[in-house]
Amino acid sequence: MAPCQSAPPRTEDLQPITRLQPHLGTFVSVTIFAEPKQAQAAINAAFSEFRAVDHLLSIHRQDSELAKANKGGPVNSKLNRAINQALEISKQTKGAFDPTIRPLVDLWGFIKKEEYRLPRPNEVKPVLELVDYRKVALKNERLEFGTKGMSIDSGGFGKGYAVDRAIEALKKAGIRNAMVKAGGDLRVMGLPPDKKYWTVFIEDPQKTGNRIAVYLRSGALSTSGNYENFFIEKGKRYGHLLDPRTGQPVEGIGSCTLVAPTCFESDAYATAACVLGVKRSRELLGKRYSMRFVLLPDQGLPKTVTVGEFPVQD
Repeated sequence: MAPCQSAPPRTEDLQPITRLQPHLGTFVSVTIFAEPKQAQAAINAAFSEFRAVDHLLSIHRQDSELAKANKGGPVNSKLNRAINQALEISKQTKGAFDPTIRPLVDLWGFIKKEEYRLPRPNEVKPVLELVDYRKVALKNERLEFGTKGMSIDSGGFGKGYAVDRAIEALKKAGIRNAMVKAGGDLRVMGLPPDKKYWTVFIEDPQKTGNRIAVYLRSGALSTSGNYENFFIEKGKRYGHLLDPRTGQPVEGIGSCTLVAPTCFESDAYATAACVLGVKRSRELLGKRYSMRFVLLPDQGLPKTVTVGEFPVQD
């Protein structure tokens, strides 16, 4: 007689398995529902994608493909697709999202988070010449910039892109129900057993600990805000979200959470929405994406505004 084989566990009996690792300057968590043996290999594959994206897009290592391309090196197919998508989002948002913004962020001291400074208007103007997605072209597998000193910065889309690649790796490994989260960017696939949605939490931009529960059934969600990286000068708060068109920090918006099919989209468009504000975001993005803004007026209490069919929240 053939030996008895135990039946595979039913989906509803599987318990979540979560692993946490540091990648891309933040903590990345991968949560899946699968048998332990299958889970470990799948999670390893997901984290491998984050390491691959770091080698592809990092602006903090000289050997990354993006760092080399910014200096005139070749642009491979994966980098080409990522840059083209970023430039297309810049076009769709009328420059509110701009992957050439790095010189401005450097000027304000937001990169190192310890050398903050309030630049003078005559310092901002020449730097703005280096920030314009319309001056970027991809020709003959090379980046061409309209002004010397320009470069592409992956900070506004890199984590979202990595999350998408991790989700695809999990799919290839046979995983059907998972969530990948990198800082404020996440994407889900399938659903937890016997659940109608994933419960995810939005950070409170005022850091009071009052996080908001959001019920996400599919796709990706990203939160962009000024609550982590900022400085105060003469009683005024300056956050790291800069308007690429003016060189000045965004004011009055604590955060924007945006839901999209992919995390590349949610990552980049959430940043753009903070720059655009509620009215312009509704006009440019409201037909395709749902959003939740937390507005922080100079006087009075914070105000929440939703655009589109934002997921049900507590």
